Amino acid sequence: MNQINSFTHSVMFHHFYDDKKHPQGQGAISSSDFTKAIKYLDDHYCLISASDYLTHFLGDTLQDNHICLSFDDALKCQIDIALPILEKKNLNAFFFIYTSPLTGAPDFLEVYRHFRTVNYQNIDAFYDDFFLIFAAKHKILFNQSKESFNHKEYLTDFPFYSSNDKYFRYIRDNILSKSQYHHLMLDLFQKHTFNYSESISTLWMSEEEIKGISDQGHVIGLHSHNHPTQMHKLSKEEQLDEYQTNYNYLHKIINKDILSMSHPCGNYNNDTLSLLSDMGVKIGFRSNLGVKEISSPFEIPREDHANIMALIK
Repeated sequence: MNQINSFTHSVMFHHFYDDKKHPQGQGAISSSDFTKAIKYLDDHYCLISASDYLTHFLGDTLQDNHICLSFDDALKCQIDIALPILEKKNLNAFFFIYTSPLTGAPDFLEVYRHFRTVNYQNIDAFYDDFFLIFAAKHKILFNQSKESFNHKEYLTDFPFYSSNDKYFRYIRDNILSKSQYHHLMLDLFQKHTFNYSESISTLWMSEEEIKGISDQGHVIGLHSHNHPTQMHKLSKEEQLDEYQTNYNYLHKIINKDILSMSHPCGNYNNDTLSLLSDMGVKIGFRSNLGVKEISSPFEIPREDHANIMALIK
């Protein structure tokens, strides 16, 4: 295995906003913010393209100060806002893509996020609404969640999350079933007359755009098919289906071997690492810096862009 230490090796980006098509949701940054982040990384590290990073990694020549950029979830805003800046800087990046949106039947994770961005004044207003409807429809589960949740011990690897951020994710990932959560969100959609079909057609990159960034030299990687938030709770067979379906879709689009991946929400287990190795994937990234002893090439730490922006501002 390549020698990997616990230094930051990549910075992870998701959402971008502008004054045209992409609203300013929680955690989203502007083109100006992104430019400042690149300058900061260039000043403090040796910022290199993802293709060079991959070459160094495979050749075991990666240095402690090497760092690259990575983008999760195949979001359209990344193409519209971040890509022109990457082109100007002559940088390529990792784009980790989950593929259910390409089928017309995506996992609703991003749809939920878009809904709370465009229908609430701020994220805590959404949480107030969500916690109320959760308590009304699932009183027993609500009481259980209140008793079992400890905000000081949950998601400690994500210091930028508020107590409400953590409690919401705790309910979503540990208390409610996927179906129960979806139906609560549908109730809120109805309350706000939110047309989720419209957002499905605007949130993600198209197949043509994915092929386009691949042809430009950006590195396309796996991110599962449906983006489960709790991958480590799936059976090995379910995980294999997630990643094999993901691989097949992407390989058909870009006609290249896919050697990289990132773990959705940073969640995985030993089954995940084993099946990725069997699939021929060479490098994988976490979503935080939590692991200090890295035991496989699929556990490279990433710094969330929010932590970089906090240093800049």
